[in-house]
Amino acid sequence: MAILMDLPNEILISILDILSAVELQPVIILQLINRRLRALAKDILYDTQRISNSNDDDDAESTQINPLWRTKFKGLFDTSDCFTDAEKKKMAYLTLNGDYTLPFRRLPWAQTESERDAYLRPGASWREISLTFGRAPITHLDVVKSYSASDGDAVDYYQVDLPSSGMTMGLLYDVLLCDKATFGHETGSWELIVGRRLLSFDVLFEYECFIPDDRDMVDIGKEARQAAVLYVRGGPVSRKFTPEIVEDNSWVINSQMDQRLLPWQGPIQNFVFTGYYD
Repeated sequence: MAILMDLPNEILISILDILSAVELQPVIILQLINRRLRALAKDILYDTQRISNSNDDDDAESTQINPLWRTKFKGLFDTSDCFTDAEKKKMAYLTLNGDYTLPFRRLPWAQTESERDAYLRPGASWREISLTFGRAPITHLDVVKSYSASDGDAVDYYQVDLPSSGMTMGLLYDVLLCDKATFGHETGSWELIVGRRLLSFDVLFEYECFIPDDRDMVDIGKEARQAAVLYVRGGPVSRKFTPEIVEDNSWVINSQMDQRLLPWQGPIQNFVFTGYYD
């Protein structure tokens, strides 16, 4: 019986392609075996543009976060997922209360030093893999920030400058640690909403809050299928709250991603200057 490595590259690529559609993690692990498998697996993992961008009406779920990422990075897509069942029963509102590193510290692979070092090493393969591997890539990402305080509410907006191949897991990770993308220690929560795209900055500014299902504010149609909104909420932190002491500075907010956060890129605002009043 021929062993796996006796097969020609064309057949191996077909096998890896099918395997990646069923489960992504074994394909990632194959990169560690030898140079040949690493090169073949890399072709499969990094070829994010091979997914056709279907415009069919039936393909409403063409873009979804890969299940492996939802497992390995649980809590980064929706901060409410980082809380334990006991905490969810105790808390009336699932807020980080300023402890913005909590979702990172509670990642499944962050619990032991060896696993954490493996994931956070420079050049880790997960960083370059599409966030929606196996489906159409996310090619547009809005960051909407909403801050609520007793003296009023405020909203802010950025658009992430994405590569043509789309959003990767590493890019999302870096955006979440960008000081422009959150409110730092005043961060309450965040959620990545796939299939949404900000339609009107005017309406967002007028409402002073973000409403994901408001058709005047958000596009949820065909044009938004490969888009997503990172919705970040913040506010004053309780005086009684004391963040857990963290010796590791791996999850400290930085400004390395600031230059990739762009202002409003949509149509110009519907404001016409008609002159001064007497």
